[in-house]
Amino acid sequence: MNLQKYAPVVLRVGLAFVFLWFGMTQLFDQSVWVSFIPKAITSVTGLSAETFVIINGVFEVFMASLLAFGIYTRWVGALLFLHMFAIIADVGLSPIGIRDVGLMVALLSITFQGGDDYSLKGPTTVIN
Repeated sequence: MNLQKYAPVVLRVGLAFVFLWFGMTQLFDQSVWVSFIPKAITSVTGLSAETFVIINGVFEVFMASLLAFGIYTRWVGALLFLHMFAIIADVGLSPIGIRDVGLMVALLSITFQGGDDYSLKGPTTVIN
C-alpha cells in the first residue's frame, strides 16, 4: 500500500488545524495573548494589544481555512511562513521559538509543494 500520495494533504490539514486552533483561541479570549504582542507594534500602529490579537486571530483563521481546503496553497504557505518568521524573530530561539521553527519549515515545504491531489486548487492550476 502506497501512502506517499497522502503526505502533502496530511501536512496541509494538520498545519491548518494548528493555525485554526490558535486563531480561534485569539478570537475568543484576547487576554491570554496580549502579553505576546510586542510594545513596538502597539506604539507604531496605535492599535491596542487586544485589537492586534483579534486582527491576528482573523488572519490565522482565514489562512487556516484556505490551507485546509487547499486554496492558493503556495501563497498561503508563504504568508504563514513569513508570519512564523516574524513570531520567531520576536520570541527568539527559546523552546517556543524552536517549536515554531519546525512549523515554519513545514510551511516552507507546503510553499514548495503547492497544491496536492486533494486541493480545491490542485497541482494543475497556475496559482496553487
